[in-house]
Amino acid sequence: MTTETSTTSITPPKWLPSSTYPFRLRSLDLADDSVTYIDEGQGSTLLFVHTGMWSFIFRDVITRLQGDFRCITLDFPGYGLSPEPANGDLDLEAQSRLLGRFVSELDLTDITLVLHDLGGVVGMGFAAAHPDLVRGLVMSNSFAWKPEGKALVRMLLIVSSRPITALDWMTRFIPRMTATKAGVGRHLSRADKRAFLGPFQKRRRVGRFHSLMSDALGADDLYASVEAATAGVLKARPVLTIFGEKNDPFGFQDRHHATFPNHEGIIVANGNHFPMMDDPDLFADTVRDWWQRKNDEG
Repeated sequence: MTTETSTTSITPPKWLPSSTYPFRLRSLDLADDSVTYIDEGQGSTLLFVHTGMWSFIFRDVITRLQGDFRCITLDFPGYGLSPEPANGDLDLEAQSRLLGRFVSELDLTDITLVLHDLGGVVGMGFAAAHPDLVRGLVMSNSFAWKPEGKALVRMLLIVSSRPITALDWMTRFIPRMTATKAGVGRHLSRADKRAFLGPFQKRRRVGRFHSLMSDALGADDLYASVEAATAGVLKARPVLTIFGEKNDPFGFQDRHHATFPNHEGIIVANGNHFPMMDDPDLFADTVRDWWQRKNDEG
């Protein structure tokens, strides 16, 4: 279990007022790196995992669920509120291993993972390595298999290309687009949007998003371990998928349904890539009701 010397409270940056992000920020040392995380509420553990953006995307859902669950989320080194990585950027497989160290340090067990976007790959890599710690899975606009199909592969190649990376480095157009109503911004105030964009004041944090898109095409060992686990030790786990109506062009939700026999899914009407921000009440209520039903079933 983590000790008082390895986890400490930290002061939020000036651009992140408590009125916008009403959580206690904590720092945890993990070997050479440290991560900033939040740990709110009591009860069974919901561990929220995302990479590429930052944990702000789970703010509205955590505020609704922390009365019933222990809600934990972290920013990986070099993202969000976490310090820069000590030894170069962490790829998806390295982030998955770091997530395992994070869980071990906090002595977490009986975890329900809530995974979004490439957090699906990272979180499922952790689940494949530690299936005994995972109670269930909530997948939100995410996948956990090697990208297939010309359209998906082409999209990842374009987003991770040098010209697009350079353009975003200069203009921050992807974070700015993400802050709009088509991204996380449907219900955000101007102050909220400024806070969401805060970490991207550092240009290197913009470039890392594109590096992850490239790594998503080549993380073969990680995909192999996840594929073996989903066909074996994780196959019977209860799985809930929550996808935005307007953002599943590659049929990810249907594939989850085909992969996991104990699957349920909902679609957020008029939802985009961040359904937890488009309709946080529906997202939180669905997770709460699903978890309670699965708990009652034993």
